[in-house]
Amino acid sequence: MLQTVAQRFRGSCMMLMHQSGNKVMFLGSSFLVHPEGYMLTAARLAEDDHGLMVVPPDTESGFNPVTREEVSPVPVKVISRDVTHDVALLKLEPDLEINMPEAVLGSGETDPQGGLLMSLGAPFGYYRVHKVLAAQSILSGRVKSHSDTNLIIFDRRVQYGDIGGPLISVEDTQVIGVVGGVFDPLELEDRDPPEDVNPINSDLSYATSIEYGAALLQEDLNGEES
Repeated sequence: MLQTVAQRFRGSCMMLMHQSGNKVMFLGSSFLVHPEGYMLTAARLAEDDHGLMVVPPDTESGFNPVTREEVSPVPVKVISRDVTHDVALLKLEPDLEINMPEAVLGSGETDPQGGLLMSLGAPFGYYRVHKVLAAQSILSGRVKSHSDTNLIIFDRRVQYGDIGGPLISVEDTQVIGVVGGVFDPLELEDRDPPEDVNPINSDLSYATSIEYGAALLQEDLNGEES
């Protein structure tokens, strides 16, 4: 079952980068959601609309070097950003024909607690490890943050490079969230730690429920049709 999910989304998760002059900086992860080249990522990664690009993953299944000395970046533009819920809709600049599965976006509400999940991302891109990795987890719970954002909690500690990647329901083989980071309730609630309480060292992570990203996509598709 896990192998089926990995194969279905193979090639859809990409490294998000920013180019300024001759310098290229890794930002995080992003993923395709529509054959017309639409992608989703975290809004905080897509603050600058100029110089954004994505790098498709190396989909070879063998042992490959951790760092790719040559890559083929594809320019992207920011279509819209939902800063409150930390999701952004991007689109590939070239008019490419993309072969991808249909109905990749699911619902953040249907999977049961304890349901099997998979996340994709380039966790160590900041260290020039240019590899998209798949990781298994379970759905630990759901909460609503102080910004009224629906969050999915899962039992894996993500890395910075995972932010912006997809959280996938293994049962439905659909994306149910956009990976946001390590679950720190104090940070999410914008609160200081209580006195005489040890700092939180969480092994849990969270993803923003996919409906916010789906709404951005549908809004732009509807705009193109009118």
